[in-house]
Amino acid sequence: MAKPVVFVIGASGSVGAATVTALSAKYADKVEIRAGVRNPEAADKLKGLSGVTLVAAEMGGDRDKLVTTLKGVDALFIVTPGTKARAELAISTAEAARDAGVKFLLVVSVLTADLTDTIFGVQFSKLERAVAQLSVTYSFLRLPLFIENYWGFKDTIKGQSAFYSPVDPDKLYTPVVVSDAGNAAAAILSNPTAHANQTYNLVSNRHTLNDVAASFSEALGREVKYVRVPYEAAKQSLVANGIPGLASRWNIRIGQTDRQWITHYQPRRPHPLHQDHRGETDGAQVVDC
Repeated sequence: MAKPVVFVIGASGSVGAATVTALSAKYADKVEIRAGVRNPEAADKLKGLSGVTLVAAEMGGDRDKLVTTLKGVDALFIVTPGTKARAELAISTAEAARDAGVKFLLVVSVLTADLTDTIFGVQFSKLERAVAQLSVTYSFLRLPLFIENYWGFKDTIKGQSAFYSPVDPDKLYTPVVVSDAGNAAAAILSNPTAHANQTYNLVSNRHTLNDVAASFSEALGREVKYVRVPYEAAKQSLVANGIPGLASRWNIRIGQTDRQWITHYQPRRPHPLHQDHRGETDGAQVVDC
């Protein structure tokens, strides 16, 4: 009996690659794995993974070609791209999947999709509504920020023993390691029936930026301070470092969102300096919202 076909489109990005890696390591005996990338020849980090076939596929490209590419696919993971037109690209891809006869869609969303007074809320609520109306079984995997982002603080920590952000240092939030997102997505894709028409929030251990400063201090053996700066100053710094105005506003709005999500375990302090510089958690959990 043929194995069900799982397709990850956007497989060359962080979440997509982590998902394909997890599928290869844990589920290659259960599913046929296809990794959709713009240029298979350039997807070096995916080459050689057991049970993985690289396929040329692009969100926003030739729609008829994408429909043809997706024929015979049982489950499609749409790794929503980080562009201004992310909702439109993901919706178009989902529609192509429907027309190709794909049976299950897993789509990346964000924890704040319900907050429609935010930029991300507007984009991802539109995406979720459109996918839910396609008459295709689906799941949404709502992701937070990533612990890997802490590595962006390395220069000021190295030079000033401090890092800077406009975020309230005492507010709790729940970023995850990218590999945890990949593991969760792979688990869902390996058994779509168990996750039909569900929305999941992926969270890890709740912590504050003061906790992060304490962890950096412990790991480095010297005091590292967190310094809160005004939101406008943070935006100007992002723009000065080459991040466009719209992207900088996205980052600022993320920082201004203080909504808490319920997790079903006791939080522990994170350790942002893992041996591979990615971070360490106790393992992210998929929590039904």
